[in-house]
Amino acid sequence: MAMQIAKLHVEKEYAVVGSWEDTNITLAVLEAYIPRFFADATNQYYSHREKFMINATPHDNHLDEDVEAYLKQQFAYEIELYNFCKQRLYKQYIAIRNKTKY
Repeated sequence: MAMQIAKLHVEKEYAVVGSWEDTNITLAVLEAYIPRFFADATNQYYSHREKFMINATPHDNHLDEDVEAYLKQQFAYEIELYNFCKQRLYKQYIAIRNKTKY
C-alpha cells in the first residue's frame, strides 16, 4: 500500500524525477518539462564541467552473492520505486523525442 502511495505522489507532485546516472536524459526532460527554470541546462552543464567534481570509488565495490541477494531482499521496495521513477523518466524522454507530452 505504501509503495502505491509513493508512486502516486511521484506522479502527482513531481514533474520530473531524474538521475545523475542518466544525466543527458534527465537534463533533456527537465528542459522540456520545466523550461522556465531549466532552459539551456544541458549547454550550461557541459560548458562548465570543470566546475563539477567527479566522484570516484577508489575501492573494490564487489559484493558477495549472498550479501547482494540479502540487500536486494531488504531494499526491494526502494528498488521498485527507483525502477518506477527511472521508467517514468524514460517514458518522458521518449515523449519529448516524439514531440508529445507524457
